[in-house]
Amino acid sequence: MKETKSLNNNPSIMIHSLLVICALGMFSISLYLTKHYFDVKFPTDLAQTSACNINQFFNCDATTLSFASNILGVPIALFGLLYGAFILLGYLFRNEEVEGTNHCLSLVNAAGCLILFTYSIVVLKSICPFCSIYYVLSFIVAFIYFKHSDEKKPSFKVLAIYALLAAVPAASLAMVSKDKSKEQSGLKESLLKQYDSLENLGNPKIDSPYRLISGAEKFSDTPIQISIFSDFQCPACRALGEQLHPLLARYKGQLNIQYFFYPLDMSCNSKMTSAMHPFACQAAYLASCLPQKFLQIHDELFLNQENFSTEWLQNLATKNGVLECMSTNQTMDKVKSLIEVGNQFDVRSTPTMILNGVKIEGVLPTSQLQMLIDELIMRPKK
Repeated sequence: MKETKSLNNNPSIMIHSLLVICALGMFSISLYLTKHYFDVKFPTDLAQTSACNINQFFNCDATTLSFASNILGVPIALFGLLYGAFILLGYLFRNEEVEGTNHCLSLVNAAGCLILFTYSIVVLKSICPFCSIYYVLSFIVAFIYFKHSDEKKPSFKVLAIYALLAAVPAASLAMVSKDKSKEQSGLKESLLKQYDSLENLGNPKIDSPYRLISGAEKFSDTPIQISIFSDFQCPACRALGEQLHPLLARYKGQLNIQYFFYPLDMSCNSKMTSAMHPFACQAAYLASCLPQKFLQIHDELFLNQENFSTEWLQNLATKNGVLECMSTNQTMDKVKSLIEVGNQFDVRSTPTMILNGVKIEGVLPTSQLQMLIDELIMRPKK
């Protein structure tokens, strides 16, 4: 008679160690993704940063903002967290019923991972890096159960216990989502009232050749058009710049953002009476020479803002092959012509944003900016 294989009776330390490591990894990643869900859906800080967002293709935000990220306000990452915990519970309650239930759930979990991965590639056209690690760990767990356990029959008693254990955190997170949604609704009403009370000045009379986000070739062809007047040596401008990548993930094809130079430096800005930011004009000249990689140089300049000096900027220009371009009269005139566009909106400080024709000075919290954009997208185009 063939002996029934069981993980409970398997003496291999390596197999059990691998299973525990996978379970802990699934638990930890799911805990992070649960927190990430609330950070993205209900942001509270100026700029959302995440170790999970590498670039436009490898980022968690697209997945988090999709309909598949939650069930009735409960992030699906919670169920990954719970499954990791259930595997570990199998070592406290070593019996056929628990092992058979965990074995069955490992197959269901692996199938769910395959569906979500396919959805990400085909529909979202992006990959969540941390989700992908969870998928790999899930497949390893499913293989361990398949290879080393013949206990496949789920126990209704164990499933009922698991359901009760899952109900409490799921209900709690659903309430948190509901409360945060109510809180945002009140803030949204006040914010939109303020926005609608401001004069609509229209878009700049000329388009900037420097795009940060391009959802359509013609600037006015997207529901949301943002023009930013900014200074590379301005800390608040850096905070605004850091908001761009979350917006790109959230509003694919719906958003055009163009950049206008507005250095607070009298060497190129005639409205200034002092060199408040003495390297801002040089940084603008450098960036203006790289229209094809403007977003990349935009991010690099802001990231190294505290390192600005003539030598540092010249080294960066040399690295990008635009040292000569930086010092030409043509480049200086181009930057000055874009600065002059700010006169249409009486720009006095940076950053200044023109959101669908309405002037907004300073940096809005990410949550408030997203509220405005969400509302404007739904409004009929005039």
